[in-house]
Amino acid sequence: MALVECEIKKENATVARGDEALEKVMDIMESYCLPGGLMAMKDVLEAGIMEETGQVWIKQKSESKHHYKKADKHVEVSANITCKVEKNKIKNIKGVKARDMMLWVPVNEMEVDEKNPGKIHFRSIGGLTRTFPVEYFARGE
Repeated sequence: MALVECEIKKENATVARGDEALEKVMDIMESYCLPGGLMAMKDVLEAGIMEETGQVWIKQKSESKHHYKKADKHVEVSANITCKVEKNKIKNIKGVKARDMMLWVPVNEMEVDEKNPGKIHFRSIGGLTRTFPVEYFARGE
């Protein structure tokens, strides 16, 4: 049985639940000039944004994994994700890890390069940065 679809505004937050939640995640990303497929998730229960601050939260049934084939990167997304979005940028990310050289490293920031908008940079602890073409993270990838 599908969850009830609803989108509400409450205390300056826009929240989507049920079947609309995953679409809301992609819409949030694209409204900030980020690729819609950045947060590859399954069974999203709720997604919301505080418009004034850019604070985003996403809840899914359980942790999920995704393989971005074009980038040849494996990503693990926890059941609860929080971050702050700005134009071309997601920062203070909690709940996203990427596999790099046999290790799972937290992804702290993602940014579309303003000087070269075809590139997106992923940053982690200790200055670890990886850069890929933006189209690798489009919806459906």
